[in-house]
Amino acid sequence: MLVGRLAPTPSGLLHLGNVCAFAGAWLSARAADGRLLLRIEDVDRERARPDVEQALRDDLAWLGLTWDVETPRQSARDYAPALARLAPRLYRCQCTRAMRAAPLPDGAGCQGRCDGKGYATGAVRFRLEAGSLSFIDCRWGPQHADPRRFGDPILVRRDGLVSYNLAVVADDIDDGVNDVVRGSDLLEYTAVQMQLWSALDAAAPRWLHTPLVLGADGRKLSKSHGSAHVGAMRDAGATPADVWRLVLPWLGIAGATSLAEAVPRWEPSGGPLGPITVSASGADL
Repeated sequence: MLVGRLAPTPSGLLHLGNVCAFAGAWLSARAADGRLLLRIEDVDRERARPDVEQALRDDLAWLGLTWDVETPRQSARDYAPALARLAPRLYRCQCTRAMRAAPLPDGAGCQGRCDGKGYATGAVRFRLEAGSLSFIDCRWGPQHADPRRFGDPILVRRDGLVSYNLAVVADDIDDGVNDVVRGSDLLEYTAVQMQLWSALDAAAPRWLHTPLVLGADGRKLSKSHGSAHVGAMRDAGATPADVWRLVLPWLGIAGATSLAEAVPRWEPSGGPLGPITVSASGADL
């Protein structure tokens, strides 16, 4: 059975880029008679806010982005077992930002500076293996990337908090997720996460990266783009049909005004590769 997930982060409001990716996850699950999970990704406890989480839930409900079951939130999970399994490829890193900005001649980065030094403190990094890694994305097709170009990912921060890099992979494995839909800004980074999936003895999921949605300023939509937030659109008089009339063509479904109408027309490989730009004024609606 296909198992997908909605994984909002309660540190910023739901914007159109989120909606595009969440709609792709919803459509993939419903078209395959699969299962859709909700997971609150609050691993960054310093930034997570209860009021933002409630706003996210309200926006998802207003748009009709329903789920079948809610899994434990990240702040309630134990990542010690995953770290124990990854132990042979973990090391402490004491590199400063300035050191990371000055790469070593062999391109080994933090691994070349800190791996094998036996530091007792510092961030915990995962040692990536060299070499190109291949995978297939439902929309973008065959991909080839060397994960080491990103540097060894931090799994535990200096302050002891688990990072997103570990949490998202461990959670997907624990939750049985086998279909991951997200924005194309993470397309190449998939190679890094696939090494984590492999190191945890799990089969990687099916990948689908939706178009990157930009604001009028040319930057990826974020919480700084106030008018692109779903709540702001609703307050300005937009309806869910207005939002779907705008967003669904980004997923290759033109003319639909609801998720239910889009399900029989869903094709993961459809739609533009992006990026897509929306106005800062909300005039797109």
